[in-house]
Amino acid sequence: MPDDVAKQRLLVRAAVMYYVEGGTQQDIARHLGVSRATAGRLVAQARAEGIVRIEVVSDLTRQVGAELALENAYGLAEVVVVDPADVNAAGRVDLGKGVADLLGRRLHDGAVLGLGWGGNPSEWIGRTAEVLRTSRRAAPAAADLTVVQMAGAAPSDPTRVNPMRTVAAVADALDANDLLVAAPLYVDSAATASSLRADRSIADTIAAVDRADVCVFGVGHVTTTTPLFVNGYLDEAELAGLRAAGAVGDVCGRFFDADGAPVDGDLAERTIGARLEQIAARPLRIAIAAGPERVEPLAAALRGRLANAVVTDTPTALALVERAGLHPTEA
Repeated sequence: MPDDVAKQRLLVRAAVMYYVEGGTQQDIARHLGVSRATAGRLVAQARAEGIVRIEVVSDLTRQVGAELALENAYGLAEVVVVDPADVNAAGRVDLGKGVADLLGRRLHDGAVLGLGWGGNPSEWIGRTAEVLRTSRRAAPAAADLTVVQMAGAAPSDPTRVNPMRTVAAVADALDANDLLVAAPLYVDSAATASSLRADRSIADTIAAVDRADVCVFGVGHVTTTTPLFVNGYLDEAELAGLRAAGAVGDVCGRFFDADGAPVDGDLAERTIGARLEQIAARPLRIAIAAGPERVEPLAAALRGRLANAVVTDTPTALALVERAGLHPTEA
């Protein structure tokens, strides 16, 4: 047998034993009469020469590929990608299911969870509570948890859902203690905001964000379709002023620019809630958003390290990778 054919046969034999039959490198060495080091080189060479091609066969392969690409593009702790076909009862991409999955793995006994309710609490947070309730019944969960509301919430329109209720719903689903901010997100003057922040209950709750192990929050945009505008927290003049100041998105009602830096000004002084610097200092910061209008603010939040984890959908994840200057296969 020619030497090259014999060598090729050895490579194929080692590859079959290792990848198909599940043998160890020691098994290969013993069976082929070579050293363990040689067996390891044969297996590695078979991969390098394309004799072995590993294929992962699953309907989730594209989602996982997008997760890995986005993690690599921005150096993130974790990304959970929900397929656009996976929708909740309201017909929206089921981001709440992804959030609940991530929290179920990341919360430990005694953990503190900072929760930003977002401009539209039904967008993902209500679904998160629903999934957490179901999963908690099915399996043991972390104990002695605390959920901290990271921003004021009381809407000026009493007919609208008070986001405090959805934050409390997540705490109930986790069987956790809750620390709530019984105040609006925005007030009429900086003096009023200062007075409210001095209130002991509000001050203690906002200070508790400094102890959060995990922070979860939606990322908004600065257009007339953003939930903060649609739900009456901002008016057109305030929105125009934010855009003029360079704002591209918000976290917990705090606005930031294209580099993820806080946008200061009158609205910031009238805001009741954790500061962006507070949130950015926490170990795990999970941004929740999906859709074309969320790509720019999400990219800014990731560039500014406001978030180091993301729950989104496949198109948004791939668009973020492209924003980082990478093709998904290169990330």
